[in-house]
Amino acid sequence: MDSLVKEVEGNIKPIRAEKLSEHTDSGEEASSSAGEGNEAGGEDIFLHVHRENVKCYRNTQAVIKESAGGLEKQLKEGQSGISGLLRAIIFLLILNLGASAVLILHTVFGYF
Repeated sequence: MDSLVKEVEGNIKPIRAEKLSEHTDSGEEASSSAGEGNEAGGEDIFLHVHRENVKCYRNTQAVIKESAGGLEKQLKEGQSGISGLLRAIIFLLILNLGASAVLILHTVFGYF
């Protein structure tokens, strides 16, 4: 999990200062039209923040998909080793069950 966090942090790009509105040429015009510019400026900021959030979400999603493929390969490799071990345990369990049955038949019923 730590490696995934480090990978995500490595892929994050710093946010550049972008020009939010190309309609305003100077700060004086923006301050003079305070009633009109606030809504447009607020929408521009909202759109900018929304675009950055979408970029971050897509980058995070891509990193998680890439790391999930590697985890799936590791899981399949681990399962092959576990399946061999499980077969050996089941074989020993059957032998133990047979030995227990023979011991019970010998001590209780006097067979063998």
